[in-house]
Amino acid sequence: MLNLFPTPIKIVENTSFDCSNLVSHCKQLSKNVDKGGKDWITKNVFNTFYTYNICNDDKFTVLNNWIKKEVDTFVKETGFSGVDGSKTEGWFNLYNKNDYQEWHNHNFYLVSAIYYLKAGKDSAKTYFKNPSPENPNTPVFDANNPYTWRTYFVEPKENNLVIFKSDLDHCVESHTNNSVRITLAYNFSLGGSI
Repeated sequence: MLNLFPTPIKIVENTSFDCSNLVSHCKQLSKNVDKGGKDWITKNVFNTFYTYNICNDDKFTVLNNWIKKEVDTFVKETGFSGVDGSKTEGWFNLYNKNDYQEWHNHNFYLVSAIYYLKAGKDSAKTYFKNPSPENPNTPVFDANNPYTWRTYFVEPKENNLVIFKSDLDHCVESHTNNSVRITLAYNFSLGGSI
């Protein structure tokens, strides 16, 4: 059987270094940086989208370099062109109880990534939507057959990185946990290095 037009999603665990110090750094930044995401439907999630690029913050350098290396590997494995780090943007999201993120994509970029910096037990899952349009002949869902899946979710786990094509629709379900959920989000364009 041919596996045509696949939708690659890669999950990598950071076991190389500790970046827990970035949790307090993000919380401190949230007190001093303007909230981003002005055009987002959800208004509660504190984020620094277009207000503070974490790719330009020295405290994120070690993690950013590791993420860039993993994205480069993903790009080679999938056969995409190189990634331009000079056109990379990154921001953080703070999810409190009942916060969520609507379905969206980052289709002006090539590759996107989410890093789970802080994610406790029962933190909100990230969902990805099957890019094939639905039609009346969509097969019945079978948990054992990924060809029938309309969505796929990633359980948040601290220090896990999720890499995917930027045009893939994704969302975050409502966060029902009382502890804050912190993610770092990245978009990468073509060519160059971080």
